[in-house]
Amino acid sequence: MSNSTHRVNLYAAVHKGLRAALAQALVEAGRMDTTDIDETACVLGSVRDLITLCRTHLTQEDSFVHAAMQARRPGSAAVTLGDHEHHKQSFVEIEDAVCAVEDSVAAERVAAAGRLYALLALFVADNYEHMHIEETRNNEVLWADYTDAELLAIKGRLLAAIPPEINLAFLRWMAPNLSAAERADLLLGARPSMPPAAFDAGLALIKNHMSARDWYKLQVALRPLSAAA
Repeated sequence: MSNSTHRVNLYAAVHKGLRAALAQALVEAGRMDTTDIDETACVLGSVRDLITLCRTHLTQEDSFVHAAMQARRPGSAAVTLGDHEHHKQSFVEIEDAVCAVEDSVAAERVAAAGRLYALLALFVADNYEHMHIEETRNNEVLWADYTDAELLAIKGRLLAAIPPEINLAFLRWMAPNLSAAERADLLLGARPSMPPAAFDAGLALIKNHMSARDWYKLQVALRPLSAAA
C-alpha cells in the first residue's frame, strides 16, 4: 500500500464516524437505567438511529464501492460482501432486541437490556474488524484498479444516492471525530455543492458535538468561505 496517504480513500472518513457512533451506542446501552422511561427511550432511539446509519452505509458500499471492485477484479469483494450478509441479520436481531426492551418491564426489562448490550458488543467488535479489512485489503484493490479521478466519481455517485437527512446524520458523526485537517477538507469539499442554508445547518449541527478548540480551528479553516461564528 505504498503512497496510500496520497490516494483517495473511500472508507476513512465515514468509518471514523461509524466507529464513534458504534462506541457511543454501546456505552449508552451499557449504562442505561431501565427504570428511567425517558432515558431508556432516548438510548433505544440512538440504537435505532445507529442501525439506520449502518444499513445505509452497507447498501451504499455494496452498490458503489464493492460493485466497482467486482467489476474490475471479480471476487475481490467477496469477503466483505459476505460480512454484509451477516450484518443484515445482526440489524434485525438488534432491532428485535430493542423492541424486547420496550415491551418488557421490571426484571424482564433488565434482562432484555442485558441481551441488547451483548448483541451490540458483538456487533461493534465485528464491525471494527470488518472496517479494518475494508481499509486495508479492499483499498489495495481500489488503488490498484482505479485512478483517483475514478474513485472521486464513485464517491460522488454514492453521496448523491443518500437522502439529505441521512447525509446530515453521517455528518454529525463524521465531522466531530475527524482530525482538524480532515474535518476542514471534508467541509471545504462539500461547501461548493451545497446551498448556503444547508451548509450552515450542517455547521450548526456539528458545533453541538465539538469542543470549543476544534470549533475555532474549523472556523479558521472555513473563514474564506463562511462567516459562521
